[in-house]
Order: sequence, then C-alpha cells, then structure tokens
Amino acid sequence: MEIDILYRSWWSYVLRGILALIFGILFLAYPGATLRTFIILLGIFLIVDGVVNLIRSIIFVFRKEPWGWTLVWGLVGLLIGLIFVNHTDFTLAFVAILAGIWVIIMGIAEIAIAIDMPPESGRGILAVFGVISLGFGIAILAWTAGTVYALMVILGIYLLVVAVMDFIIGIYVGRIQHKEKTAIEEAVE
Repeated sequence: MEIDILYRSWWSYVLRGILALIFGILFLAYPGATLRTFIILLGIFLIVDGVVNLIRSIIFVFRKEPWGWTLVWGLVGLLIGLIFVNHTDFTLAFVAILAGIWVIIMGIAEIAIAIDMPPESGRGILAVFGVISLGFGIAILAWTAGTVYALMVILGIYLLVVAVMDFIIGIYVGRIQHKEKTAIEEAVE
C-alpha cells in the first residue's frame, strides 16, 4: 500500500528537486546577497515547497492513504516561508533558527515516513535523507551567530543535497514503476 503512495507521488520529488536545485545554485552563486534578498528567496522556496506538500497530503486524504506527516511538512514550510517573506526585518539569528527548525522538522518527517514504508520501497534512501536533513538543521542552529554568507552557503549546499536526493527518489520510483508495468504487460500478453 505505502509503495503505491510513493509511486503516485514521484513527480512531487522531482518538482521539489528542481526547485531545490535552482535555489541551491542561487544561494551558492550569490552568497554576498543582502539579508532581505536571502530571506525572500528562501521564503519563496519554503512557500512553494509547503504548497507542493499540502497538495500531496490532500491527494493522500482522498486516496485514504497516510497523510499526516506530509501535511505537517507542508504546513510548517508554508508558515515559515510566509514569515520570511512578510517579515524581512528579522535578525539573521532568528532567520537561522527558523531555517534550522524547518530543516529538522523536515528530517523528522522524512524519517517517520521512511519508517512507515515497506522494506523494498526506497525507504532507506528517504531515511538517509532524513538523517542528512537533521544534521544540516543542527548545523544551522549551531551557527546562528554566523554571517549571511555562511548561512547561505550551508543552505545552498543543503538544497543541492535535497535536489540530488529528490532526483534519486524520483528516478528510483520511476524505474520500479516502469518495470512493474512492463511485467504486467508481458504477463497479460
């Protein structure tokens, strides 16, 4: 049952990976950007990521599939993104704390989702990604006194890792789905 959830939502991982890649490159290419620009870019990413996960959770509800952690993930991302975009005058320390909390909650959600998945569903990849997210979140929280440059570099690297992991999950699930469709078509013939 859980593997069906992953099969039907592979596109959301690819979309999220594309967004993470774009924003990761922007953060690394322009590390000296102003705090306002950084906050707005990160806020936009969090809003889009939150909306994608809210849509996924709604789809899961209608399919009567587990949706709670995906909803939490989406709501937290959306809420923090809206705070970033609407309150750009916050200090870097507060922004770093919010970003760190978001990444840690995302890591916890990914680990929880991976635990709920069956062994051959790619849950190991998602669990590793969750652990990496926790590590990045802790690093962000520990570096709150750092500069905008340092935070942007950390988040840029993190978003590139997110992009790679999401592409891996999307490709992995796509291949399994293709193999199963091929096997079913051959069995029918």
